[in-house]
Amino acid sequence: MPPPRQTKIDFLDFAKGYAILTIVLYHILQRMDLAPLWQKAIVFGGSGVHLFFLLSGFGLALSAARATTTGTGTRGVFDFYRRRALKVWLPYVLILTISLFAAMAFHLFPDRWGAWLAGVGLYQMFSEPYIQAFGGHFWFISAIIQFYIAWPFLAWLKRRFQNPAGFFLFCLLISILWWVLVWALGKGEYRTWNSFFLQFLWEFALGMVLVGGLPAFALRASAGKKDSYLAFWNFSWWIYLALGILFTAIMIVMIQKLGETGRIFNDIPALIGYSAWCILLSQIGEKWAPALNRFFIWVGRFSFSLYLAHILVLDFLLLILEMNGLAFNWIWLLLYLPLALAGGRVFEALSRWWVGLFETT
Repeated sequence: MPPPRQTKIDFLDFAKGYAILTIVLYHILQRMDLAPLWQKAIVFGGSGVHLFFLLSGFGLALSAARATTTGTGTRGVFDFYRRRALKVWLPYVLILTISLFAAMAFHLFPDRWGAWLAGVGLYQMFSEPYIQAFGGHFWFISAIIQFYIAWPFLAWLKRRFQNPAGFFLFCLLISILWWVLVWALGKGEYRTWNSFFLQFLWEFALGMVLVGGLPAFALRASAGKKDSYLAFWNFSWWIYLALGILFTAIMIVMIQKLGETGRIFNDIPALIGYSAWCILLSQIGEKWAPALNRFFIWVGRFSFSLYLAHILVLDFLLLILEMNGLAFNWIWLLLYLPLALAGGRVFEALSRWWVGLFETT
């Protein structure tokens, strides 16, 4: 008998769509002439990466739980890495190649073959110049690949803890020790240090633990039954509003008053505040604006492609404006968003074709 059909969990796609859109806005606002306070406030948009790390841990743990629930068994380590290579590394190689062409043909980036090879060979995660290459946003790919490398050990370690909370607290302690080390060594401004996977280990582990604490939810999802967006955190809207305001304010104050030190230690308020706004927005959409929810879910289903391609689209737009003597302003921001979405969709289709060349039946 074939295993039960596994449906997508809409809230996961909603959260991915919400996160990637705020990240896209953050990167475009970085290119605008803003007041100093607003330059720090827009960091909220970049906090979407924290939610992405949590969702990555949740997604991998949910896949493992579904495999156990449906009787399909746990895939081997080799198959895990093969699937990650198809889903993450090959699209990354493709966007690196397109970015290299754009750099050489249009001088869109200063990076050349050395940066391309560092990305393809995955050693850019240990090189400060290369980890910032081709727009600077590929540091996230370095961090997530580090998590994939560590996944078999993390899965084993979680099983060794009888209490999932113990596993999470252990990972949180490791992250805190890493924060202190980065701060003590004065490495907070370096991506190879402040974006090493141990910086975000606690978020990834939290995602893993949330799956373990929701066995009934995982069972229903794997059996093809539909769950509410907020099946597991269905609290009143005002709780999320209060959490969003409080922890976002803490995050911004830490950055405003503590500078680089605040950036190192603000991950906890950043994740809580950012996630609270996400859940609140999904509640609003579910009750009063279903079209809004459908839009975020749609975006979430090609969020990885959008993340890979959006800086390329942005730099092409800025190049065209510069060639025509036009200054970038808020009007062009309205044009950029649909262009970025279109670029993400085009890259999604191109990436699927490219990955299909390497898949075996």
